[in-house]
Amino acid sequence: MTDNQQALPGHETQSSEMNCPSCGRFVGAVTKCPYCGSKVEKRMSLVLLRWAAVLLATIGLFLLFLMAKHREIPVVKLGDIKPTMNFAQIRVDGVVDSDARTFRTGGGMGFNFSDGTGTIMVFISQRQAQEMVKKNLVPKAGDQVNFAGGLNIADDKSSMRLLSVDEFHLVRAPAATVRLADITTEMKGSSVTISGKVMDLFPPPADSKRPYALKLQDESGEQTINFWQTEYDQIANKDVLVGAYVRARVSVAAYQDKLQLKLAAGQDLELLDAPPAAAAQTPAQKAAETFRQQAPAAPRDFSRGRSVQATSLSVGEVTAAQKGQTVRVRGRVESVKAPAEGTKQPFAVVLREGDTSLRATYWSNVNDVITVKPTPGALFELEGVVEVYKDRPQLKVESGYKVKLVDDTPLSVPAVDATAAVAVSSITAADKGQTRVVKGTLGAPRALRGGVVYALADGTGSIDLVLWESIIPVDVLNSLAEGVQVAATGEVGEYEGKLQLKAAAGHSAMVIP
Repeated sequence: MTDNQQALPGHETQSSEMNCPSCGRFVGAVTKCPYCGSKVEKRMSLVLLRWAAVLLATIGLFLLFLMAKHREIPVVKLGDIKPTMNFAQIRVDGVVDSDARTFRTGGGMGFNFSDGTGTIMVFISQRQAQEMVKKNLVPKAGDQVNFAGGLNIADDKSSMRLLSVDEFHLVRAPAATVRLADITTEMKGSSVTISGKVMDLFPPPADSKRPYALKLQDESGEQTINFWQTEYDQIANKDVLVGAYVRARVSVAAYQDKLQLKLAAGQDLELLDAPPAAAAQTPAQKAAETFRQQAPAAPRDFSRGRSVQATSLSVGEVTAAQKGQTVRVRGRVESVKAPAEGTKQPFAVVLREGDTSLRATYWSNVNDVITVKPTPGALFELEGVVEVYKDRPQLKVESGYKVKLVDDTPLSVPAVDATAAVAVSSITAADKGQTRVVKGTLGAPRALRGGVVYALADGTGSIDLVLWESIIPVDVLNSLAEGVQVAATGEVGEYEGKLQLKAAAGHSAMVIP
């Protein structure tokens, strides 16, 4: 081949830079002929064009990266979110609807958020949650927040995941300081600041699904603050809590129409060096306080939800000299005796503390109101009027709301008095609402939403034993199985025409030989 190689037929009009100088074939932009393998020279213009294209593409990608990194994520109203926006990154601005709750599995957090046009659930990873705890950025009800997150839309339901804690802006909503007695279920969903003396701290029983319970008392009354292990670990100086004065910001909630106070973060509980000053009262509260001071000191009707100031005493401190006084007593339940059928006797509960005991009585209408019925071995708190019977003091409880479970973990007392068991066949529809003890063999379990039911047979008959997970400790539930002999106590009920025994709260069922 020579440098004067003639172009192939049909290639005469093409630029020599596009043809191989050896074989004359069209080779385009390559630098080596794919036909004869010769090196194609004089390609400078195409080489420059190719490198210019690579350089421009690189510059363009870099500029796109800078634009994506520094661009402002648009603020979007929740009401404008559409299914086509799935996986989009948006910024929102609004109010936290509920205190952030920690997920017991995974360690992350979540809270409900709204901006006036809609509501959405926001999820926070475990790492982000730990960082927010350190920076005191855990969202609480009423807080104003502005943050960016990624959208997740499925089946017309949307949620968000927080992108960065560094760009999570929070303006903490002020929490009103209130007295414990002034907190009502009407405050549900709000946050309040309370203060007082820690009377008791009850950790959850081993392997249970229950939270910690902190009993707080101020000059107006007593309330319980609930929180989980995560919040407990965050509390400073937790070893000296009992007996200390504290200030806490809590959220007000309600469960089954029962007031609940929840601690969202351990940092929200602060130990005080001195007793807190009394909370400021509204004009209406001051007027009510003046009325109470001017009114006679006679006890009021507990059944209508009103109360008198009660003195907290131990079982051994209640004497006949206190007849007519309203007292609050705490002790272990030694026995519970329901009225015999056809009689007009009251319920009788015996509280024991060491070597002393105190008998407390109440009528059926009071028993109907009690949320968690007293069971032997459990620690209960009862409030009532001191009476004298056969020269011995006893407590007359006039309101079911004044019978409160403190701790359901029994000491050495058996959880269920098996000697009080009655034959299953003796239980009839007339016993509905009464507390009965039965013992027998469990049948196959049937799952319920939030519980389990066993058929319990004792040779005379069979009755359904219902155990709700919300009130029965995990260790009790785990000890039960088909074929196990048990003794159980609970309230007789009826469902779809069939009698059942609804196990009482706490250790109300135990395995027997």
